Amino acid sequence: MKNIPTMLVLSAAALAGLPLISGPVARADDAAVSATILKRYDRNHDGVLDDGERAAWQADREKQRAAREARRAEDLARYDADHDGRLDRAERATRKADAEKARQIRASEVAAATEARKLVRYDRNRNGVLDPDELAAAQADAEKRRAAADSRRPAPGSGAAAEPAQPGSGAALSAGDPVAAGAGAGSPPAESP
Repeated sequence: MKNIPTMLVLSAAALAGLPLISGPVARADDAAVSATILKRYDRNHDGVLDDGERAAWQADREKQRAAREARRAEDLARYDADHDGRLDRAERATRKADAEKARQIRASEVAAATEARKLVRYDRNRNGVLDPDELAAAQADAEKRRAAADSRRPAPGSGAAAEPAQPGSGAALSAGDPVAAGAGAGSPPAESP
């Protein structure tokens, strides 16, 4: 019965010929478009996703859904020991253990590749080991990059949000990896944009 006054007002407005909605009519799903989605898909920067932009967003969503479904099917094929179409607690634990092993392997491969790049860049005498002076050069470069990154970071409480790293920009690389960030001995520190 709470809606009766609202219904009476709307009925009276309709009988009087008054418009029930003012302003531009938005699509029902426009409210679901977040600022992040607009930033990524609104190519003409008008604040609204037109049909082409919306189609690109929907296509990406469909790709993500398909990838999730493919991962789920792969997990079922690999871990569903009792073939009941779902993973029980023990099967999920096995999947989690395998994922942790794979993560550790990837981490060790990344660490080995990082060390190899450091040797290529800083091992001046090519003896396969970073001597104290070579290690000091690598650490100095890493410190220069950290300081440059800190100077680009907004001050706490300033309200400025940090820009997310763009793919391929190198901004997501570890600050402690002098080779991955592209700085070498004698090279200038990264400059602020």
